[in-house]
This record gives sequence, structure tokens and C-alpha cells, in this order.
Amino acid sequence: MRLAFLSALALSLLAMNAANAEPLKPERKIEATSDFAGKKRKAANDISGIACRPPAGGEWRCLIVNDESKAAQFATLSQGAIKPERPLPLIGDAAPVASGRQPTIGCPKPGNFGEFDGEGVAYADRVFYAVGSHGCSRHGGEYRPSSFLLARIAPGNGEAGTPEFSWRVADLLAAATEVAPYLGKPLDAGANGLNIEGLAVVGDRLWLGLRAPSLDGHAFLVGGSVAELFKPGSEPATDKPPFLAFRAGAQRGVRDLAPLADGRLLVLVGPAQDQDVPYAVLLLDPADPGSVRELGELRTRKNAKAEALTVLAQERDELRVIVGYDGVKNGEFEEYRLKLR
Repeated sequence: MRLAFLSALALSLLAMNAANAEPLKPERKIEATSDFAGKKRKAANDISGIACRPPAGGEWRCLIVNDESKAAQFATLSQGAIKPERPLPLIGDAAPVASGRQPTIGCPKPGNFGEFDGEGVAYADRVFYAVGSHGCSRHGGEYRPSSFLLARIAPGNGEAGTPEFSWRVADLLAAATEVAPYLGKPLDAGANGLNIEGLAVVGDRLWLGLRAPSLDGHAFLVGGSVAELFKPGSEPATDKPPFLAFRAGAQRGVRDLAPLADGRLLVLVGPAQDQDVPYAVLLLDPADPGSVRELGELRTRKNAKAEALTVLAQERDELRVIVGYDGVKNGEFEEYRLKLR
């Protein structure tokens, strides 16, 4: 598939901007005060998403997901430290009650209801959201319905209320004609199978960031209405979803999203599969995706894949953000300062 609007000049300009950007250097490490919950009671080494609500008393309340669990986990972030709290179960051993209908996905193999496979987290209007990968399993190519859910977690009497669920994200992906052919394909460089890794919510607009497919140097966001995704009943989503294509660089896709107060998005990009290409942070205006700009590349870290991004504060034209990594113990979070100009 080729994108009709792609030009060699556009990709050349992106490469020039990336080359001229200063390398991003972390201000400090964010130390975990204890272990995040991983598989078999071990420390998590697969952190894949984070979102935090606005600070209170110098602390941020955050929700974190990893891609090999049925749960999410709250944490308290303060200056230079992150304190894991007890896990929040999202799903059990069977499909939960959910809006919409469980999708039928043509992955290479059938699979069982298993892990939530959390890849993205968002916070908006006092509510957290978490989304599964919506892709076939990476190594076995299985369709696991448990990873095709969107969860909404509202405040309750304690850490959170009972999660609500929706199956309708798969309807949005199937209706996004530019990327729909890649839904249910293997997650390798040859098939370029669709896989969600980023999530942001701005008002009623929910944005899904796709790690793959990556096509002709472009990455993609698929949008939807929060109200429509969670409306009662089993009817599928029927509206044509908003769709954004933007220059991310060759073989790069979305690894996470984080919204700014003005509706623009920070986009963490990295290898669409396992290619040797750098991770970077882009600034994207959904109203003008052609103006996407790279703010800088992240330093290369052995076995560490940048997959979690959240904004802590914005002061004029400077942002404080934290980045977390898959493949290392407890995410090894780092704080960065980003210049918007």
C-alpha cells in the first residue's frame, strides 16, 4: 500500500529536522521504591504505558500497565521517586460484560482468553482509560479476545471503581480503510500487522496510536468518540472514525501518546517491529498533521524500549515529561525537559 500524498521532499525535511535536533538527555532517574507486579510474582520488566492525573501536594497519582498482565497498577509519583501500589485487576479468566460485541479477528491461530495485554493508558475528566494491543500475539500469532478490550476506570470508594469495558475499538480499526487490511495480520516486518501502543483522550475524542502498520515513513492515529465507544448495548460502532497519517520516519510507529492542554499531542515513536531505528518524541497537532515536528531522539539503552510517556507539567514553552521502558526492571523511568520551540 502506498500513500498518495507522500513526497520524497517531505521525508527529506523530516530527516533534516531529526538530524538538527539536539539529543534528549534525562534530567534524572525516577527510582521505584518497590517492585511493580510482574509475572510469577517477579518484578515487572514489561512496563508499556502510564498516565497521571494532575498533581496534588507535589504528588501525581498514576496508572501503569504492562503487556503481560490481567491487571493495571496505581503508583504515586513524587520528586525523583515512584511508589507502586497494589495491582488493580482489570479482567478475570472469562470475557467481562462489555459494550459492543466481541470481534471476530482473522489472526493466523485461535487462542484463549488470556492477558489484557495493556499497551496504552490515558487520563481525562477524572477518569483513567487502558487499552489492549488489539493485535495477534507477537510470537504465536494467536487471536486472544482479552487483548481486544478498552477499559474505563472511574474514581470510587478507594483506589478506583469497577472498570467498564468496550469491544468497539475493533470496529473503529476495521472501518479505518487505510489500515484495516493490517488488522489480524502477524506482527512482523513482512506482514506489518496492526498493533495499538498509544492512547490519549482529549474531551470526547479518543486517539489510538498504532505501532504498526508503518507505511512509507508514516505512522497512524485512529480516533473515536468516548461516548459512542461506551454507550450501552451490543451494537457495533458504525461511524467512520477520524484518521491521521503523519511523518514518523522510516520503519517507525507510535509507542505512546500524551496530550497537551491545547489539544496537541506528544508522540513517542520507535521501531514498528524490531528494526534498528531510534526512539524519538514528536509534537503533533491533530488539526495539522503535516506540521509534525521532532523534538529530539532518546538515547540508546541496551534492552530498553521506550514505551511509556506522560506529561508532568508545562511551563510556557517547556515541558517536564517522564519516559518508561519495556525490557528493564520496573520501567527505569526517567524525567526529561522538552523545548516546544
